[in-house]
Amino acid sequence: MIPDERIPQAIGRYQVLKVLGAGAMGNVLLAEDPRIKRKVAIKVVRLESLRTQKDQEEHLARFQREAEVSGLLNHPGIVTIYDVGEEAGIGPFMAMEYVQGQTLDALIKSGVQVPLAQKLVLAGSIAEALDHAHQLGVIHRDVKPGNVMVTEDGRAKLMDFGIAKREDAGLTQTGTFLGTPSYAAPEQIREGTVTARSDQFSFAVMVFELLSGKLPFPGSSINTILYRIVNEPPSDPVPPVEGILPEAWHRIFLRALDKEPEGRFESCGAFLQELRAAAGMPGAAGSAPPSPLPAPGSAPADGDPSATRAAGPIPPLSPDLSTRVTPLLKVGSGYDETLSGELGEPAARRSPWPWVAALLVAGATTGFVLWSRRGGTLVLLKTSPDQASVQLNGRTLDQRTPLQQALKPGDHLRFEARGFQPKELDFDGTGAWPAQVALDPVLSPVTLHTEPEGAKVVLDGKSLDGATPLQVTWNQGQPHQLTFSLGASTLPKDFAVGEVPAGVYTLQAPAVAAAASSGNGTLRLAGAFPVHLRVDGEDKGELAPGQTLELPPGDHRVEWSNPKVFCAAGRTLSVVAGQETRLAIPGLGSLTVNTHPGVGDVLVDGRPAGIQSDGSSVKVAEGRHTVTVRSLGGKTATRTLEVRGDTPVDLPL
Repeated sequence: MIPDERIPQAIGRYQVLKVLGAGAMGNVLLAEDPRIKRKVAIKVVRLESLRTQKDQEEHLARFQREAEVSGLLNHPGIVTIYDVGEEAGIGPFMAMEYVQGQTLDALIKSGVQVPLAQKLVLAGSIAEALDHAHQLGVIHRDVKPGNVMVTEDGRAKLMDFGIAKREDAGLTQTGTFLGTPSYAAPEQIREGTVTARSDQFSFAVMVFELLSGKLPFPGSSINTILYRIVNEPPSDPVPPVEGILPEAWHRIFLRALDKEPEGRFESCGAFLQELRAAAGMPGAAGSAPPSPLPAPGSAPADGDPSATRAAGPIPPLSPDLSTRVTPLLKVGSGYDETLSGELGEPAARRSPWPWVAALLVAGATTGFVLWSRRGGTLVLLKTSPDQASVQLNGRTLDQRTPLQQALKPGDHLRFEARGFQPKELDFDGTGAWPAQVALDPVLSPVTLHTEPEGAKVVLDGKSLDGATPLQVTWNQGQPHQLTFSLGASTLPKDFAVGEVPAGVYTLQAPAVAAAASSGNGTLRLAGAFPVHLRVDGEDKGELAPGQTLELPPGDHRVEWSNPKVFCAAGRTLSVVAGQETRLAIPGLGSLTVNTHPGVGDVLVDGRPAGIQSDGSSVKVAEGRHTVTVRSLGGKTATRTLEVRGDTPVDLPL
């Protein structure tokens, strides 16, 4: 938040009311035009945050370009720019429409039941806005639900022209990818080129998601999403969207999402008109009037999934977010800019969404300028293990790996993860960046102490030679299970990644002694993960490593399973009264799956693994497993192999 003494009382003729948000490259203020008593959102550029004169000139050029592009547009479905100027002591500013409502992205994710007809009305107004921009030679380049505001009376407004392009513009170099991966057109990804047909592709992806709640090119990683957009047909929603026949849906979206621009509809309106006809609602895309959106949990009119009906507006954010909201603005250029602000009014009086909308509009130019200033090489930073922190030229990035980051030659990166040695690399811009940065685990000498001394040690299911005090080499890059035993006394201990044994461990009174007094024996689990046990067909629940189960003497059929790591096995064990029998289960391994030239969903032993075959990894019990990859296009590849430790799998698809 900006200190009070730095908040101007006025900018030009506008009277500043409060700060809506502050970012590294600019501030967003709520103000009022005293001439017509209209509230506006004002974006102010902070030139002092730019290091060089060249950076300042480029930033100002893009700031002016955004104003010029927005000034060309005059449509009720586009957020309006009212004024641009420069204030002494403050710098350049832009006054824009102050919108009340919520983003289309928030509406889609809210679970609110919006009738099909009303969704098509929203989509129709966006189509009209985009066609208006295209007729004037303006290409948005980042069409997505997060860049559409839905007002409280059910109208849609397209915003965030921060990376928009005029057909005669020369600020952005050809070949530079700009946009949001899930909504990018194939030609944006392949060549970095955009036309009005590219916006139409992004618009079709957005409509697909609005109507079905799903994306046509799903994936758990950016690589998977981009590959599917460029190479694979869109997936049909399951279940089908009620109100549109699956055959019509498939035909329309196959054309709207054609890989080649010339194969798509001639305009966004033409696409919407075809879709409305398939839903039994002929007429122009925006012909039906808007209406307030239904409240959460409400349903469409009885018996008609496409019927519209009046309902109350969507309620504001939950009370715990009513006094402070810190949105993370995912800017189309790939740079994330965080702006935060005080609302200062309780949620019961007004929704916080209006100023969030202003921040979304204001944040785009900031992120784009930073991206452009850094250069045009977008690099996937992926590490083993995942979730490593990244420092770029000494500054810690907000996201952890895997992430995409714009890099320029000479950039210095440092990767850190708990339990692993930091790794530093320099980006030379040659394209030889590693597909995965492997961090080496920290190996440290550790002495294991127990009270009393002389205990035997089982580490990750394997008995160690010697007794405590015992020195071992401890791998901090993986979890461990330790079990100490001395006579009838035992003590199990679990350690997470990065944790190291310390101090003296006191052995507890044995469960074996209690079992012996009843004439029974004990079964102790030794291994790397918990399992669900069945003994002689009877369910015994879950047993963690080091825990024991009392059993009568004799032979028992013991079966164990853990579906999370694809483990299921069994064998017959003999239990002796007054003695302990160890049930040793396999250790944990890791499968890393790659396919070429395509990607698909990974199954292990016939069950979904929750990853794609793009170099992602999944933990599995060591042993024999069958790996299957299925692409969206129906192709499959299978291999059966033995997993020991980190095991790579590379399959043709």
